[in-house]
Amino acid sequence: MPASAVSRKRRAVSVVLALLLVTSPGVVAAAATATDEPSCPYALGTRSANVYVQTSAEYRACCRSIYAAAGYRLEEMLEDAEPGPVRPAVVMDIDETVLDNSSFQTFLYVNELEYTPELWSQFEQEGIDEVGMVPGASEFIGRAESLGVAVVYLSNRNERNLDRTVAALAGAGLDTTGIGERIYLKPEGASSDKSPRRDAVAARYNVLMYFGDNLRDFSDVFRPARPSADAPPEEYLAAIEARNRAVEDASCHWGVDWFVLPNPIYGEWEKLTPESPEAIFRHSAMETGEPAE
Repeated sequence: MPASAVSRKRRAVSVVLALLLVTSPGVVAAAATATDEPSCPYALGTRSANVYVQTSAEYRACCRSIYAAAGYRLEEMLEDAEPGPVRPAVVMDIDETVLDNSSFQTFLYVNELEYTPELWSQFEQEGIDEVGMVPGASEFIGRAESLGVAVVYLSNRNERNLDRTVAALAGAGLDTTGIGERIYLKPEGASSDKSPRRDAVAARYNVLMYFGDNLRDFSDVFRPARPSADAPPEEYLAAIEARNRAVEDASCHWGVDWFVLPNPIYGEWEKLTPESPEAIFRHSAMETGEPAE
């Protein structure tokens, strides 16, 4: 991207941030005092997304809509089942599905840091009092448990930090009774593919629903075929379209037994974003200049 375009983009983002900070007093103080533009591309790229998650009522409405619909759907599934399911369960990802970790993203932004597994592991250990709940998650979990449905947590958090993750869930007000039988984290050195753990959960429970913020929380068929860094835009667009087709092929699941929470900050979709995303953007046919009379 030309330097002038980068400068314009950064100025635009700064204006958006300033407006949101003025109208959104709930944003964390650290973000409110970060007025210098970061030199770290990752931090700059996630700033507006983090402002959206931390301050927008629209984000809260989206999450609550999803969880409310899932709650009604769960009750419907249980009422219609004859006989009732044995050991019914819902499987939930943790980060950005149940727990809101946007304070970690603010930490990266303020300190102009790239995400690393080491920094994330440190947050898992030290940030248990800094997480919040994704809007609507607590109410849905309580509703499921009151219906006799087990809530199983399946996450790529580090298994070695299991006690800290359980503490974070408990600190957020969730029931962790017997959680040792219903939490599946990523073993040391294991792949991020959740398929083996999903299979293990399915062998133990009658799974009625899955929740996540990343499509690989549902199936590894959504794992993107990541183009090389120097691949042409057409290759990125083809990979994006293939993933979109996979979503369409699974249309019978969305809003029925698969529920996706919004996460504009990070996810598998990033792997299909070239260094200059303008190359794959859809463009208007409008021209600059004086408007037509």
